[in-house]
Amino acid sequence: MEHGPFQPGKDGRLIKNKYSWNLESNMLYVESPIGVGFSYSNTSSDYTNWDDVATAKENLQFILNWLEKFPEYKNSELFLAGESYAGHYIPQLTILLLDYNRKPNVKPIKLKSIALGNPLLDLEISVKSSEYLWSHGAISDELLTMKRTICNETRLLLESIHNNMSNECSEVWELTNEEMGSDTDMGDLLAPICVSSGAAGQLGVLGTLATIHKKDVRKIGDPCLTDRINMYLNKPEVQKALHANTTHLPYAWDFCLGHLQYQRGDLAINVIPLLSNILKENIQVLLYSGDQDTKIPLTQTRKIAKLLARDLKLVALDKYGPWYDDMQIGGWSQSYGGVREGKNVTYLTFATVRGAAHEVPYTSPSQALTLFRAFLRGYPPPRKSSAIAAM
Repeated sequence: MEHGPFQPGKDGRLIKNKYSWNLESNMLYVESPIGVGFSYSNTSSDYTNWDDVATAKENLQFILNWLEKFPEYKNSELFLAGESYAGHYIPQLTILLLDYNRKPNVKPIKLKSIALGNPLLDLEISVKSSEYLWSHGAISDELLTMKRTICNETRLLLESIHNNMSNECSEVWELTNEEMGSDTDMGDLLAPICVSSGAAGQLGVLGTLATIHKKDVRKIGDPCLTDRINMYLNKPEVQKALHANTTHLPYAWDFCLGHLQYQRGDLAINVIPLLSNILKENIQVLLYSGDQDTKIPLTQTRKIAKLLARDLKLVALDKYGPWYDDMQIGGWSQSYGGVREGKNVTYLTFATVRGAAHEVPYTSPSQALTLFRAFLRGYPPPRKSSAIAAM
C-alpha cells in the first residue's frame, strides 16, 4: 500500500511501484507483535497481554536473530522507520539497541537514524486536532469551542481506553461525526471513498472498481487500493506462495482485525523523553507529517520537535521553509543541530509532506521517496528543485 516494490493492480496482478523505498536501500519489514499480519505462534498464550515493553524486547531479539542468520549484513548501517503507533515502537526499540551496544563483548549494531511518520509521541499533545479541523473548515465554531472547553481528543481517547465515556465526551464525539460526515477519512481529509460495483468487497471477486474522474489517483492515493490488497492477500495461491497461513485459519486476513490482545493503556505513554535520550546519543531523528492527517496533525508533531530542540539547546540550521521534490514543493521543513568537528551536524528534522495523509507514502509516494533518500544520507530535505539547482 505504501513503499513496497509491488502493488496489486486492477486486474489482480502485481504492478511495480516506481517509488519503492528498496530503490534506495535494502528493506526489512517486520510484522510485530505476534498476530499482526501473517505472523503467528503455535502457542495460544503468545497472542495475549502484549504491551510496549514486550514488543520492544521481541523486536530486539528479532534483529539479533536475523543478523545471526544473515551475518553478511552485520557491518551494514541500520535505519529504523515507522509511522503512527511506531512513534512508540521505534524509539523504544532504539533505546534497547543502544543499551545492547553498550554491553561488553558484543558486536555493536550500526544504528544511524530513525524516522517517524505522523507519530503518536505524547497523548497530551499528539492527537489534539480541533484547531486543525476548524482551520480546514471540517468543524464549526461551536464544536471548536466544545472541544476546547468540554472534551478534547486526549480526554476522549483516555475515556475510550478505560471504557468510561462521559456524557460530555459522548456529545462531542457524536457532533464531530455529524459535522465531518461518515465519508471523511480521519487519516486524510482529501481522500475520496472507493465506489465499487459491490463485488469488490467480496473475497476472491475483483469486480469493477470505480475510477476517480478527472483526478490523478497517484497524487491523492487510490481509494480502492485497500480493497485490492485485501482480496489479493486472501487468495489461497498468494498465501501459499508466501508460505503464509499454512494451518488454514478459519478466518480471512484483514488489515487491523485479529486475535492479538494489546494493552491499550500504553497509548498514554509519553515517548518524548526517549527521543531526547536518543538525540543525546547522536542518533539522527526525522519527524515527518502528512499535512492532511487529522489523527495526528502536523501542528502537534511540530510542537514536539520544537520542544525537543529547546530542551536539548539545539540550534536551527535553516529557516522554516519549503523543500522540493524535483521541481515541485514537497512540503515544509526545519532542521536543528549543533557543531561537531567544526561542521554543522543535523540531529533533528521536522518535515511536512504536501497533500499527504496519515500514511505518507500511500498518498505522496514521490515526495516520500525524496524524503527517505535525504534521511538515509543524513541530510535535511532538499531546499532547491533539481531544475533550479542546475541553473
